[in-house]
Order: sequence, then structure tokens, then C-alpha cells
Amino acid sequence: MTSDEERVLAALQWLHEALVRIGEPRAAEVAALIAGQAEDPTGLWHKLNANAWWGGAGSLAAATMADRPGLPEVLWRQEVVSLREALIEIGEVLMRRGGENPGISSWVLAFRNWNVSGV
Repeated sequence: MTSDEERVLAALQWLHEALVRIGEPRAAEVAALIAGQAEDPTGLWHKLNANAWWGGAGSLAAATMADRPGLPEVLWRQEVVSLREALIEIGEVLMRRGGENPGISSWVLAFRNWNVSGV
């Protein structure tokens, strides 16, 4: 396993745990990626680079902006930072590998800025 794969798998695990804590249904999608990566590592990179993760509305990246009415504000703020940090890690690896989804760099920059400014 390469260091990129190790970094992404660690970030996916972190992301999965945060998604479970906030009750996000897409946690199952992340769990399936983690479970299937050993069988299809190329498919993992393809899926991580898809619009379903980095496109606009409806993407996993956009899920970090959704309201969570059932969660206390303080908890939501902590979890959204965790979600963003995991996606930053995944996005950085994808950008370093090249040929990344065009939305990744914008999301990574936005997540960094929002986390620094407390948004």
C-alpha cells in the first residue's frame, strides 16, 4: 500500500466516523469505499474524484454546509470542522496525483478558509 493510499484510507475512516456521528446517510457510501479499496484500488481513486464528492449541490463536499437541526450548534461546529479536515486531506492527495476533479481545489481552499475563520 502506498503512502497516498494510507493517507486517504485514514482520512476516509475519519470522514466515516464524523458522518456517522451527524447521522449523514452517505456514511454508508464511505464505509463501502473503505471496505472495497483492497479489491479495487483504481476504482477507489475514480470514485473519490467524482462529482458526487466534489461537484456542486448534492455532493459530499456540499454536505458540510447543510444544517443539522437535530444537533446542538456546538457539536455541529466541531463535526463540520472534522468533515472539512478529512475532505481537505483527501483532496490534497487527489490534487498531488494529478488529473483531479476541477471542483477539488476550490473546495479545499474554501474548507481551509472556513476552518480558519470559524465559519
